[in-house]
Amino acid sequence: MTTITVTTTQKAEIINVTALLAPQVAGIEQGIAVISLPHTSAALIVCEDDDDLRADIVHAAQELFAPLRPFRHIRKNNPNAEAHLISAFAGTSLALGVSQGALQLGTYQNVLLLELDGPKTRELQCVVVSQS
Repeated sequence: MTTITVTTTQKAEIINVTALLAPQVAGIEQGIAVISLPHTSAALIVCEDDDDLRADIVHAAQELFAPLRPFRHIRKNNPNAEAHLISAFAGTSLALGVSQGALQLGTYQNVLLLELDGPKTRELQCVVVSQS
């Protein structure tokens, strides 16, 4: 398993981590990459990486649960209940095919880290299983 450190700089932001994962699968003819984000207030998504879409995703993440406020988690001085909820719904791991040394992503697909409670230092864990 390889660990990749990513430092976020904002409360909510999106970081394209596709290029950080590329060296992990280089040289693998066929296999699968399992990418995990061991944090409960961030998420991993596969999506197009476009500036306007990034802004839309962050906006949706910040407002998605607005009608459900207030949250019980906040009572104990934990203002990140929504970050935990979005992480739980979006997910913190991905399994992606690998072929000819590259992640098998569609034309517009990228692996994006969605920071929901930053700024923080996050760790991506990547395990690649090669098909013999």
